[in-house]
Amino acid sequence: MQVRLLGFIAILMPLFESATVRQEGDYHDGETLRCSECHVMHPRRSGAAQPAEELDPGQRGFVGELLREEVNDTCLACHDGSGRAVDVLGINQGRYPGDVRQAGHLNRLGRSGLPGTGHTLDSTEPAPGSDPPWSAEEENGGGRGLNCINCHAHHGSQAGLPTYRNLRPDAGVNAAGKGRVTYNHGSPGRNDVTRDVFVRQSLRYDETVVDFNEPDPQDSAMGRFCAGCHAQFYGIAGRSAHIGGAGEVGFQTRFLRHPGAGVDLGAGAGAWSSLSRLASRSNRVKVMSGSGEWNPPSASVTPTCITCHKAHGNDNAFGLIYRSGTGTLTENGDSGGGRLEHLCSQCHAAGDA
Repeated sequence: MQVRLLGFIAILMPLFESATVRQEGDYHDGETLRCSECHVMHPRRSGAAQPAEELDPGQRGFVGELLREEVNDTCLACHDGSGRAVDVLGINQGRYPGDVRQAGHLNRLGRSGLPGTGHTLDSTEPAPGSDPPWSAEEENGGGRGLNCINCHAHHGSQAGLPTYRNLRPDAGVNAAGKGRVTYNHGSPGRNDVTRDVFVRQSLRYDETVVDFNEPDPQDSAMGRFCAGCHAQFYGIAGRSAHIGGAGEVGFQTRFLRHPGAGVDLGAGAGAWSSLSRLASRSNRVKVMSGSGEWNPPSASVTPTCITCHKAHGNDNAFGLIYRSGTGTLTENGDSGGGRLEHLCSQCHAAGDA
């Protein structure tokens, strides 16, 4: 009887595991919040006997919080070249090596990629466009640069409210950027246009299984998240002074910066943008849709930050997506794309110049 029972449990275990980790972005939360994956009971470092407040700032995360390593090394133990989880650093060699990752990939000082092509782990440089100025060192302590938990909640969703990719609702310093990025939690494959993100297939990070809704036609939750650290680069036409859009020059709206919400491509934008132009592309950049229609895109679609930039970065300056519209999809754009104009021409005829 005991042997049969053990065999039955062995059969059931994979089923229970798949049930507890099946939802996209929910890992490190609830039943999948497994302390031993990141923490140790007894620190291994030589100064472990010291009170945490007496340790060098660079040691506190390692010892004071009983982490296996410092923050980035702890995260990358599973998220860089490991079969356990998605790879977020450099070339995709993780659990799903064939995915064109929606967020692209991070770089790290002295190890992978070049600063300026996206988010750079360990960097103490001020965030471009931050208002007020913000750097990871100010939040993490002296000498401690950008780490994963500056953007992601390491223990999962906060206050029991699921957030896409465990994104922190309080990242950065700009108060206007605060807010949760919601998604179809608990029901992958079923879109809810009142949520910001539609995940078609759980536990995958390929861009083809993720799309973005626009619950508020005049705002973008993903854009507000980015604005936590990059406030000067996000705004709404006619409402944000540094974006512009209130004045008209003939039939064209004057913008000081590219708006991140409130500019539906099907709203008669004249020569500035074209819905039919975007629809004609086989490989399209990701835009938000108020109706949940992307193929073909509805008249309600509008760009936001991650339309033009990979959230983690890629091999291009600023993580820009050089996508011509033809060829094989890549994290840099597609096999036919190789310059900024290919990105702009997704929506703008002027991009062909």
